[in-house]
Amino acid sequence: MDVREAAGRILARSPCAAVRYCLKTLLSEEAGPALFCEFYQSKWVELLKACQHTDGGFGRFHTRDSKARQKFPTTEIAVHAMKILGLQRGNELVDKLCGYMEKLLRKEAEWPDGFEKNKWYRPAQPLFVAAKLSNFGSQSGEFREIFDRWHAVLREAFAGGGYDKERTDRAAKELLGCEIDGSYIGLNSVYLLEFFGNRQEEIDAKVQQNYLRWLHTSGVSIRYTDVVLSNGLENDFSAWFQVMLLLSKFSCFQAEFAKELADLERQRDADGFWNFGRKFACQKLSDDWRSLDRMRTDHTVLALRLYV
Repeated sequence: MDVREAAGRILARSPCAAVRYCLKTLLSEEAGPALFCEFYQSKWVELLKACQHTDGGFGRFHTRDSKARQKFPTTEIAVHAMKILGLQRGNELVDKLCGYMEKLLRKEAEWPDGFEKNKWYRPAQPLFVAAKLSNFGSQSGEFREIFDRWHAVLREAFAGGGYDKERTDRAAKELLGCEIDGSYIGLNSVYLLEFFGNRQEEIDAKVQQNYLRWLHTSGVSIRYTDVVLSNGLENDFSAWFQVMLLLSKFSCFQAEFAKELADLERQRDADGFWNFGRKFACQKLSDDWRSLDRMRTDHTVLALRLYV
């Protein structure tokens, strides 16, 4: 896959500022102040700015309020939108959000969701926040401590090569206060894929390989989704794609998922673009997908992220 050549095809169509900005970041190129200013005033960024609360959050963090009607029902969903749009630290929108999440970790801001009555929720709550904060980075001591604890559990889980349930639970009990195998904060939790992927440079390459191989071949479902990675593209495509975006941060991703990436590449049309259909659930880059061309452009930009 020639990502730069595919990006050139998109740029030749004079796409909107959000697409051009995302392609610049995808290719690790400087966007420049003029393009960033245009992007920062684009439809979806303006919507995020309008919905952000004064404390920097977006209301509930993890659990939706079924009675509330909001464009971004939780802070987690807003973080996802920012991540797809390519927003980074250095602007008021993201910096306020990161400041809020760091206050949650320091317990200087009240957890907005309440606490569930199960043994996993207390260790899960800081994980939810730290996983989302990891998309933007943090120098917070609390953030560092949370990562170190989970990283230690991961290392112990794969110390012998393959996944070891007993070692995992023993380490989790000591470091987190509860066993985690089979729970929603087991090592197959979508939050840990996100957290570890964003910090993959700190994780030993062999541990990464063993971890991704286990996720890929063991038949376990990715918690908070119905995705079973051994089923490949037979999964619900939107959910599978979101999981693959998280996994793409790992250094061994392309080697581990070479077959799936080849299968996905064969879905491109004659012009080299992807079209996942209007039911594809993802944050848009263009203002809307009423135009087939805009939809194909957005889908292609998002798919290219799996190949860099």
